[in-house]
Amino acid sequence: MITPFQVFASHLDYNTLGSILQGGGSINFSEILKNEYTLVSVLGTKQGSELIRYRNNKLGRDMVVRKLKSAANIEVYRRLSDISNQNLVQIFDVVPQQDITYILEEYIQGISLSQLVPMKQQGVQQVIVQLAKALYVLHSLGIVHRDVKEDNVILTENGIVKLTDFDISKIYTQGKSRDTVLLGTAAYAPPEQFGLAQTDSRSDIYALGILANKLVTGQHPSVKLYTKGRLGRFIVKATNISPDKRFGSAGEVLSHFG
Repeated sequence: MITPFQVFASHLDYNTLGSILQGGGSINFSEILKNEYTLVSVLGTKQGSELIRYRNNKLGRDMVVRKLKSAANIEVYRRLSDISNQNLVQIFDVVPQQDITYILEEYIQGISLSQLVPMKQQGVQQVIVQLAKALYVLHSLGIVHRDVKEDNVILTENGIVKLTDFDISKIYTQGKSRDTVLLGTAAYAPPEQFGLAQTDSRSDIYALGILANKLVTGQHPSVKLYTKGRLGRFIVKATNISPDKRFGSAGEVLSHFG
């Protein structure tokens, strides 16, 4: 079985690679990319990060490399590299190198949910349940995603929903009154994400409710609110302006859908 390490550095023995990944190796990681991989495409760029698809020249396998200029949320990626869940993009490793940190991720064959709007009610419900499972794992690690939206969700050809992009995710800090940095997509962000209080798991549930409404109606709930059936009841409760009146956890969301 080929490990993620072998996929990305098949020309190195494990001990040498381990030294590099701990930041103590003398080999420049950018040189490894240049010499051993082919740049397939740039998947996206935004302030502070770049997402690139590379192909291993020997194995013919693809992997995504996220280049981060800021170390603000490296701990988020480190925690994610220790777990594996089918509804979360797999983080293979975190490689700090001077001014850039490389995040090694799986390449997912699929399409963004943004290409599927609007969807039928049954399909939306299946998506929301899978995302709730992803959030359940994230929140158990103390991570708040803070940017749950269709652009950050990929549907694979096998029908698996995967949550991606943890660039503005944060570690929840008990007792903190508000977030230090105000980030997120305005249309999906709850009131507390604008500095009124610290974001927590209920903030992600709010965004999940906004996403569900957008998927089923094609519009933000402030324009057209979906209220029919179990999905509608979820949307109304999840998007309540008060965090205390929302679902208290991803586990409660899963219980709601049975």
